[in-house]
Amino acid sequence: MLGDADAAIAKVQDDVRRAQARAARFGELREAIAAVRGRAVSRARDVAVEVDSAGGVTDLRISDAALDRGGSRLSAEIVGLISMAGRDARRSTADVAGGILGDDDPTVAALRTALEKDEAGVRAGGASWPVK
Repeated sequence: MLGDADAAIAKVQDDVRRAQARAARFGELREAIAAVRGRAVSRARDVAVEVDSAGGVTDLRISDAALDRGGSRLSAEIVGLISMAGRDARRSTADVAGGILGDDDPTVAALRTALEKDEAGVRAGGASWPVK
């Protein structure tokens, strides 16, 4: 019985050490994720979008030549690029989190699972790219 109690105490102590180490890395993780940017560029290379880790647009560049496509088509293309840049940012976020927390961390696994579902939806025809 005493051996079981010692093993249980050792396991709890190990769990506490791992949780403390993980918590210590969250500051680094927060800073790294804040620096993540996702980018996408149109096929004609005349529209470029950059988003942050949350998908918020941080930069949008539209050349004068892109304006020749007309408002409707250009708007749809920009929305598609924002979506692509968001996937790029989520991919980078998962990679950053994996590098800091380890690929076996549950948070990293959740990020990768969400990204895989998103990318599977795009492959299944859920994306608006390319715009015709």
